[in-house]
Amino acid sequence: MTTFSSGLTRRHFLVGTAGAASTAGLAALGAAVSFAGTADADAGDDTGAFLHSVASGDPLPEAVVLWTRVTPAPDATPGSGRGAATTVRWEISTGPEFSFLTASGEVTTDASLDHTVKVDVGGLSPATDYHYRFTVLDGPAAGSVSRTGRTHTAPAPGADPGQLRFAVCSCSNYEAGYFRAYRDLADRDDLEFTLHLGDFTYEYATGEYTAAHGTVVRRVEPAQRTLTLDDFRIRQGHYHRDADLADLLAARPLIATWDDHEFADNSWREGATGDHEHSGAEFQALKESASQAYREWMPVRDGVLQRHLRFGTLAEFIIPDLRSYRDEQAAVTATWTGTDNRTLMGSDQFDWFSDVLTTSDTRWQLIGNQVMFAPMTLPDTLDPRIHDWLVGQIGLPADGLALNADQWDGYMAERRRVIDLIVDTKPDGVVFLTGDIHTSWAADIPVNPGDYRLGRDMRVAATEFIGPSVTAASAFDSIAVSPELDAPVLEALQLGEQIITEVDSWFHYVDLTQHGYLTVDVDADRVRADWYHGSVLTPDAPVTRTTSYQAVYGAPGVRPVDDGADGA
Repeated sequence: MTTFSSGLTRRHFLVGTAGAASTAGLAALGAAVSFAGTADADAGDDTGAFLHSVASGDPLPEAVVLWTRVTPAPDATPGSGRGAATTVRWEISTGPEFSFLTASGEVTTDASLDHTVKVDVGGLSPATDYHYRFTVLDGPAAGSVSRTGRTHTAPAPGADPGQLRFAVCSCSNYEAGYFRAYRDLADRDDLEFTLHLGDFTYEYATGEYTAAHGTVVRRVEPAQRTLTLDDFRIRQGHYHRDADLADLLAARPLIATWDDHEFADNSWREGATGDHEHSGAEFQALKESASQAYREWMPVRDGVLQRHLRFGTLAEFIIPDLRSYRDEQAAVTATWTGTDNRTLMGSDQFDWFSDVLTTSDTRWQLIGNQVMFAPMTLPDTLDPRIHDWLVGQIGLPADGLALNADQWDGYMAERRRVIDLIVDTKPDGVVFLTGDIHTSWAADIPVNPGDYRLGRDMRVAATEFIGPSVTAASAFDSIAVSPELDAPVLEALQLGEQIITEVDSWFHYVDLTQHGYLTVDVDADRVRADWYHGSVLTPDAPVTRTTSYQAVYGAPGVRPVDDGADGA
């Protein structure tokens, strides 16, 4: 279980590096500009001192991280470097009236922290609702009070919570649409926390990465691609002014990690190989700046982002960092040799992951996974004899030919090690929860994918539920460059979905079109995933539940859900 200092306050800092999502593989398999201003997020603050709202994160049984940003003077905008040092009082209470304070303290922030405030509050009670707020104590904004946020601590390690329900989301490109998923989640009162699996922000210049039909739904700031510390701070600040995101962060705790777009597309340990390549000292400077802005602006505990969070005896969340330590991704064709031993986790992190997974004594092990784990591959053949010869004599990978080397398909040897680890030590209750690919999937994780495809070995090691993007381009958005193409592209993608589930038969559900989020409901018997989808092109489009699947304890793999069962 994650440990923490028992001190009631702690000064700022965290660690970071991240993100990517590619629709090229999906396209291969699946064969009028309007602008909107940024809605203010300073609910409950009439002075403008808390323009970026409040947030909490990383809940433990006795601790939670509280966050806000102070605007001590009108010109002290994010990334400006302006504004005097400011002291802020924080308060946390079991009641929204704050008539009795569970804990309180003071912290000073300044331009070196972009006037953000982060406090790791200990000494709390397990499984308890708390309310929190911040007050400016000095300077022109003295007396300003933030909105009240709500948070919740995790159950005690030995407690059985019975049930756990939470949200999963990822990939929120500001210019590609309104954050309808965040709005819908903020309005719900049945979720304990939000698990965000990366691409919280995007690095592109305005107009570079759009919605369907090349539409820019609303403008992001700064207008240029984010490269410097000031750029990343401004981008974070612009996102946090979105009222839907601000309300979500104030409503419940956030458990967040990064993927690549907090930095640069297809980033790895020493560079980025996506649509803009970065390497050497230039990449290290970018990475340091993006990491600093991320740890300033996100309610994440100090230290590395790889961590595990336990929720009583029911579930343990294992969240690796799949960007900071990975080897450079190979060209897709280079993965077809079946001999590539590149690492996605890095050796030290793999040892950590292995230790946490194998020693976990909770009922379920839930892996917060940034990139798709299940193979999204083409078969070398559907003839078993030819397949065995190609694998044994030519050295083609038994899992199939990779279409996207940025995900686990580009690191097949390490995926094999993870599967073996699960089969040998945790065969009953491992579920991967995944983002990144901007589309919706439910998959078995076969013990031997090549033999599973051929019907020779139907053993399943784990289950994977993959959520859609909040707004970032789906396969449909990437291909439908004009309204005239909508109908034929939808028809082609529906055919593509059918082909995927036939060729890669471990996939039980694929949707290549829609945006939204997942909810996940956990009890002793099953982990249920519900997909919620809706349009992101207008600020008030409805979001509705479209489908549901589940994993059953002791029988890993995707199972149907009775429509009469309670939804998440």
